[in-house]
Amino acid sequence: MLGCALESREAVFAALSFSAASGSLLIINKLCIHAIPAPSFIATIQFAVCTLFCLFLRTSGLAAVDGFEREKVRPYLAYTGMFVCTIYCNMKALQNSNVETLIVFRACCPIVVSLLDYLFLGRELPSARSFASLLLLVAGATSYVLTDAQWKLSGLRAYGWVGAYFCILSVEMAYGKHIVGPHLGFTSPWGPTLYSNSLSLLPMAAIGLAASEAETVRTSQLSTGSVALLALSCVVGVAISFTGWYCRSLVTATCYTVLGVANKMVTVLANLLIWDKHASPYGLASLAVCIFAAASYQQAPPREGGGYARLPTTVARSPSPSEAKGPSRVRRAFPGEVK
Repeated sequence: MLGCALESREAVFAALSFSAASGSLLIINKLCIHAIPAPSFIATIQFAVCTLFCLFLRTSGLAAVDGFEREKVRPYLAYTGMFVCTIYCNMKALQNSNVETLIVFRACCPIVVSLLDYLFLGRELPSARSFASLLLLVAGATSYVLTDAQWKLSGLRAYGWVGAYFCILSVEMAYGKHIVGPHLGFTSPWGPTLYSNSLSLLPMAAIGLAASEAETVRTSQLSTGSVALLALSCVVGVAISFTGWYCRSLVTATCYTVLGVANKMVTVLANLLIWDKHASPYGLASLAVCIFAAASYQQAPPREGGGYARLPTTVARSPSPSEAKGPSRVRRAFPGEVK
């Protein structure tokens, strides 16, 4: 799907794996919410299952999963805070606008993230071709939502909430790339997977309680099919969390953001083809433009002297006080990890 001049076959594999998991989860979650109309409850269950799975991998030794350390928890708390804020702003924006409005603003995020990539993550600015692809992505998304009769953005309050969503999400995308860097010393993407899911549990549960979802779940008639859907969503949730952080470690923040927009557009297209029998040819063409724009984007190369260069296969880790008398431990870097 994505033609971001990826730097290795492994990066292409990670991007495709993340896309497959992302697209699958969006559709599965739609079915889950139809059966259990409590999105925060569903997300909380998914976070809990992923957290327990990571802890199982750690205790069984089946995978290298980092334990909780203060210097690692702090940045992930900040990331979790931004994640929760985007969810809240998303819900408040939808009170005054609609999902099509958010699609347009979401499609604009890669432009801001490309600047953050340049300013803070050691990448060059997008080439003329890539910048044109980003503009085409915005144009395609705008063209699509204009085909929807419900397209609207009413009142300054709606502008404020959508603007807040746009700004926080853009920073979150760049910051997410930063916290998979070698300075935190994670041994594998399972570490960020554990941190992000476990730290999101309580905030997401709080959102569900504030939305009175506990009563919704209590009064819902849970069938075998709905429980099976929830279980399937948890399995795919583990996959999307791991592949998401894995992909982040291999591509630029902008490329990851473009990939997210493309995944969303492909899912919208699938929804139209499968469930909406009245999708207009103009709307379908607009979505095709978005997918083409994402496929033609090329990620920016590292900037000379930018401070984010590719690391060798291994990188020395500073010994802890208890290790000071012995040889320093060596950690395998993430594939494609940057400094």
